[in-house]
Amino acid sequence: MPKAQVFLTQFQKDKLEYYFNFFDADGNKCLEMDDLDVIMKKILEFTGWEKNSAKAKECYEVHHVFFEVMREKATKENTGGKIMLKEWFDIWNNLLPGCKGMGNFPIWLRRLPYILFKMIDYKEDDEIDVEEMAHFYEKMVGLSPEESIARAFKGMEQMTDGGRYRLDYNGYEQIFANFLIGRTPHGPGRYIFGCFEDKVVPFQLIQPAADDNEEEDAKMKRQRQGRRRSSIDQRVKIQYRA
Repeated sequence: MPKAQVFLTQFQKDKLEYYFNFFDADGNKCLEMDDLDVIMKKILEFTGWEKNSAKAKECYEVHHVFFEVMREKATKENTGGKIMLKEWFDIWNNLLPGCKGMGNFPIWLRRLPYILFKMIDYKEDDEIDVEEMAHFYEKMVGLSPEESIARAFKGMEQMTDGGRYRLDYNGYEQIFANFLIGRTPHGPGRYIFGCFEDKVVPFQLIQPAADDNEEEDAKMKRQRQGRRRSSIDQRVKIQYRA
């Protein structure tokens, strides 16, 4: 397999290193299956999904398959299935060339943006709005409340082409592809996680290419989740009116 630096630009490395750290739940600079349990706990706390719900099971399955395939690919690099940052870069260096959209990726990878979209869309109206994006930035990405709101407004401006389009799944999938594929900061993909503040240019969203292919505790947790979301929503509304 070619060396990562042969193909990946520095901006791609920056994005992919962030994505690596997003999955590296224990922060040991190595992706292992133990990370998955920690990630799922965080996701369930964020979404309020019940552990045995269909959504939680689907989310676990998608991430489990992703981890397994990536470990298999790392094993081919004689790393014993441990995914270090170098192997992570090498795997993506092999996956990305020639890809123009999510439809060019294998199915085990194409399910990731779908699950992420469902996680963010807590209103379950099949689109992501600025309140939902700010909630994701604050609770999952770890930005401050104020920065989450500011980034969400900037991000939605880019991701909806100035409000001309709804951020439904088709649009979100394209933007996730831009996050993975984009070799420069010029595009909305940097707002998938809201962590990249390089210069951007206005992005024209296009139509996607055709695709080939324990009760009380739980109740209290959902109530707390609702209050947190309401607080974020209220701050967003105040910011918007300002």
